[in-house]
Amino acid sequence: MRDEHLPMSGDRYFPKSSLFGGLLLLFILSGFLFLHTSPAALRTHTALQLESDTGPISLGRYMEYTEALEQESKPGQVVARAPTWQPSDSDAISLGYQSAPYWFHVSWNTTDMEGPWILEISNSHLDSIDVFLLASNQLLQHWHTGDKVPYAQRPLDHPMFTFPLELQADSQYELYILIRNTEAMELPVRLYSHAQFLTYNTMRSWVDGIFNGFLIIMAAYSIALYTILKDKSYLYYVSYIFSMLIFFMYQQGLLYKLIYPQWPDVQHYLPIITSLYIFLSIALFFRELLDLPRLVPKHWLIYKILLVLHGFYCTLFWFIDYQTAMYLLIINTILSTLMAVSSIISLAMRGSRSAQIVLSGWTLLLFFLITFTAAKTGVIYNEFMAVYGLRIGISFEILIFSFALSFRINQERKEKELALEQANRERNEKLVAQELALQREIEANQAKEDKLKIEIRHRENLELLVEERTADLERTLQELEKSNHELALLSSRDSLTGLYNRRLFDIKLDEYWNLAQRNDQPLSLLIVDIDHFKQINDTRGHQCGDYVLEAFSRLLVDCLHRPTDFISRYGGEEFAILLAETPLQGAENIADKIVSRAAAEELQWEQRAFHISVSIGIATRSKHADTSPSSLVAHADSALYEAKHRGRNRWISSH
Repeated sequence: MRDEHLPMSGDRYFPKSSLFGGLLLLFILSGFLFLHTSPAALRTHTALQLESDTGPISLGRYMEYTEALEQESKPGQVVARAPTWQPSDSDAISLGYQSAPYWFHVSWNTTDMEGPWILEISNSHLDSIDVFLLASNQLLQHWHTGDKVPYAQRPLDHPMFTFPLELQADSQYELYILIRNTEAMELPVRLYSHAQFLTYNTMRSWVDGIFNGFLIIMAAYSIALYTILKDKSYLYYVSYIFSMLIFFMYQQGLLYKLIYPQWPDVQHYLPIITSLYIFLSIALFFRELLDLPRLVPKHWLIYKILLVLHGFYCTLFWFIDYQTAMYLLIINTILSTLMAVSSIISLAMRGSRSAQIVLSGWTLLLFFLITFTAAKTGVIYNEFMAVYGLRIGISFEILIFSFALSFRINQERKEKELALEQANRERNEKLVAQELALQREIEANQAKEDKLKIEIRHRENLELLVEERTADLERTLQELEKSNHELALLSSRDSLTGLYNRRLFDIKLDEYWNLAQRNDQPLSLLIVDIDHFKQINDTRGHQCGDYVLEAFSRLLVDCLHRPTDFISRYGGEEFAILLAETPLQGAENIADKIVSRAAAEELQWEQRAFHISVSIGIATRSKHADTSPSSLVAHADSALYEAKHRGRNRWISSH
């Protein structure tokens, strides 16, 4: 059950002024963010001095960068080329999507400090990174890594790209970084002492753990609610939470470290697949929660088209250059978000409480999404908002979505209570009317009863006579039914062996065949023939032959135990066995058992022992070859002939 939407204006529940005020607040926050990131342009580059008490340093403001040539791979090559270096104007450099590689350069002096320092690039999805540390134009350290390189080859075991630097006191160092990347060229670079890095890394691990734990707890809670309520909205909500968990663990570099460290291609293309998963999950969630196909069918149609386009753009990554495909994907994501927001606003204006709650969460999320997209494309870069802002927005959004689901459940409960109360009221009114009608009927029946008493006395004698005749008729029918049952039993049994006869076999074959065909189950048929039976009759007499048939019938009954196994005397010395729900392998096992038991059985006639053997033909219903019960018999009979031809005392299955 979903929100009932009022035909009148939604101003009563969601005033337009509040909506416009919220959007205005969103633009003000966005403008503040842009202004907040702009003062970095006023910074001037100063010489970097490292001392023993120097805290963690963001190297971005001290760096300069230039576009690299494809053939360049060493610092000496770019130094010899003497390009124009562009100074950085922020703590973390963001150049957007660049097809060309870039050189980044920074230098510093050390005074009274020395020992291990850690260089960290806090971007877990750079394709190729070459880091060169020089002193006095001499190469001291060189590392090559990136998310196109197996995780085991990283300098340090860390989700981000970290490099150990051995620095000496009173020295001058130069750091060159060569980046090749198909994704956004973002380079947040920090320099830590070893102790500082341990402290910062522990804090970051706690933050990541709390956020990821929050998502897992919300997903587990929603799964528990789904198992109780069986509401698909919770299932799609869980799917959306998991999609966001995958996205953020990819951003944190944890998936590459923990799940697929030996498959760099998975790290490269995972965000593409994850974006489609997020899009699909949120579409299904909104469809169930807000009933979009019914309430805004045109919006839902456009949204589905954008979803198909998103999937199509995801496939383009394998056929066109990465940057072009990514821009198409980002544009499609923005259009899809705007379409979803317009749908939610439309429903909110029409009085949908669920849409109003969702809109309040999306107003905040949209701010963080704009911030994140702007940072990814290089329009702005605010490190805190890019790293933690989207997580905060998603956390609020997930909580608000959970509240929207809870609100809908509470609303459905109240509506059910109202419906139950209305039904009880109608039922009570109906019961009162029924009581009045029943009272009138009782009075009418009382009059009829007085009249019937007179008739009853006249009919008592007739009823006694009818009861006697009825009892006689019932006894006669019971005796007739018993006789018919005995006659049917005798007509379906072979008088010599006690097994079912050929007439009943033909009936059961059609029944078993139709049942197997309807349930798509195997059906096997065994036709068994006693070898050299005519010779037994000719040499030992027909009475011995009857004895052999009776003994072999008991052996067959002893070999088969299922109630559905049907044994019949097919004719003469031949027997037919129907095995329902039995594949060829099972039928062959039973046939092998019968052949072995028959050969091992010692028979006595006129104080002389002798043995018999049997040949068996097996056929199993095939989905394609057998088209009728008669074909099954023909295959089994053909297999029996083959067994006789090969020397008897064996079984052959028809293939």
